[in-house]
Amino acid sequence: MTVYERKYPVNVFNTDLTGKLSTGSLFNFFEDIAGRHALELGWGRDNLLSNGLFWALSRMVVKIDHLPQTWEEVTVRTWPRGTETIYALRDLEMYDASGMRLAAASSSWVVVDYHSRKAQRPDRALSNLNNRFPQERALDTNARKVPPLPAGEHEITSLKVKLDDIDVNRHVNNARYVHWALNCYDPEFISMHTTDIIEVNYIAEAHQNEMINILTGAVDETGTSFIHSVTRENDGSELCRMRMSWKKNRL
Repeated sequence: MTVYERKYPVNVFNTDLTGKLSTGSLFNFFEDIAGRHALELGWGRDNLLSNGLFWALSRMVVKIDHLPQTWEEVTVRTWPRGTETIYALRDLEMYDASGMRLAAASSSWVVVDYHSRKAQRPDRALSNLNNRFPQERALDTNARKVPPLPAGEHEITSLKVKLDDIDVNRHVNNARYVHWALNCYDPEFISMHTTDIIEVNYIAEAHQNEMINILTGAVDETGTSFIHSVTRENDGSELCRMRMSWKKNRL
């Protein structure tokens, strides 16, 4: 089953103050279906863990056209697209009940040694299957490196990593960084805008009880595109970098 589909209800706890699916929950949906499909293909977490390995999301780009409302049912589909250097590529899409595409994404994953926490090259079996993966693409480009934080003054949001930020791999879950970044915006901005494109680079792990600083800088003078640099307070290490571009809601 090379292309995998699953329906998801948009529950109240998946939505934000606008009554629509939150951007962080969109990442949760994409992570869930990616894990389910990897399991179906024999490359799931338990399969890798038996060899002392696990999957880690390294890069992701998401283009959002619309976000569904509370109680809507959406269809999420995903498929692998082979490998690129050390990355295993996976595309994802979300559709509403009428078949209209709501969002699309391209993600780049690495296989990590559970004990050394170092990235490994994807298994040869993945590379050998490249010519059997679908040629279809969700987006025109793969996820790429996000540029550094612009020079100048930056807003700083500080937080402490809590237990519910941690996933089964004992580090902060990838979607939590998106939730954290969204907390850097005020309610009025969120009410008037929808995320358009989100690009994320996951650079290093964060763990429970660490103090985190999120530095935010505007990319340009439009006030609709921002770089967020997530750093660990005690050593200044950059853990995650993302660019969020926004579009104004239609009246």
